[in-house]
Amino acid sequence: MDDLIIFLIAASIGYFVGSRLRGTTRITRWTSVVQTAAILILIFVMGLRMGANEEVTENLASIGLISVVLTIAVMLFAMAAAALCRKMIGMDRFARLESMPAEPISSEERSEKKKGSMQTVMSVGIILSVVSGMLLGCFLVLDLLRGKLAEFDHLAGNVVNAGLIVLLFLIGVNIGYDGTVIENFKKVGLRIMIFPVVIILVSLGGTALCAPILGISVREALAVCAGFGWYSVAPGIILEAGLAHCAAISFLHCIMREYLSVLTVPFIAKKIGYMEAIGAAGGTAMGVCLPVIERSTRGDVAIYSFICGFVHTISVPVLVPLFAG
Repeated sequence: MDDLIIFLIAASIGYFVGSRLRGTTRITRWTSVVQTAAILILIFVMGLRMGANEEVTENLASIGLISVVLTIAVMLFAMAAAALCRKMIGMDRFARLESMPAEPISSEERSEKKKGSMQTVMSVGIILSVVSGMLLGCFLVLDLLRGKLAEFDHLAGNVVNAGLIVLLFLIGVNIGYDGTVIENFKKVGLRIMIFPVVIILVSLGGTALCAPILGISVREALAVCAGFGWYSVAPGIILEAGLAHCAAISFLHCIMREYLSVLTVPFIAKKIGYMEAIGAAGGTAMGVCLPVIERSTRGDVAIYSFICGFVHTISVPVLVPLFAG
């Protein structure tokens, strides 16, 4: 919760700074460059952290398949739910209401080719960053820092949090400079709350159906799904309930959802839809995936992403104990 407050403050300060610079100079070019570089560095550090985590590497062979299948299934269910919601409220795949003026929509369509090229570059950069980070973490950090891995993980976690603060500040600057985000958000209104609620319900329902195929109980499957990518909290709650095997699956599932979301969000936004990209990210839509979503979509979509991710995140301490306990 402390991190959430800090993230909110950073984004708010960025919004204020951006709004003060509105109409004076073109700042989005350099903020975009800094954002892209910061995202790639952040993801590289995340890869190092994951590759150096012995709990992850040791369990990949035994429970990795269950975690991978469950993660992909949950993300697909979440994307389907997001697609259903946006069609229900009259959104196109660029997350614009049909009632909005035609000019912004056509402008978005005209810039789609340029946006698509940027998303492709982002996808390739993310893949290279996370793979190189994981390989270095697994084959270099594990050997060099054996016995000090806890300190390394703590330091890497602090670097990730610091990077997120910088990125959220820059997102706030872009949103404040744009000046149309609040207007667009008002047009959507409270209807945006439909998205996280339906995504959560559909994800849980789909996971329950998948449980027999995966060879785990419905209770365990629901507890794992309800983590929504929050690997620092959900596995611990499940472990305290006495479900050690389920806790290991939850840990890998949450990590895989975070990483698969980071890897696939640019592609999903480009080929399928902006809200579907948010749905795939789950709770990470307000954290690690938020800068990637903002770079792959627009400023107002980043606000939708934060709201959806926030609802997912605050539901974790409620739903996980409910299913695991």
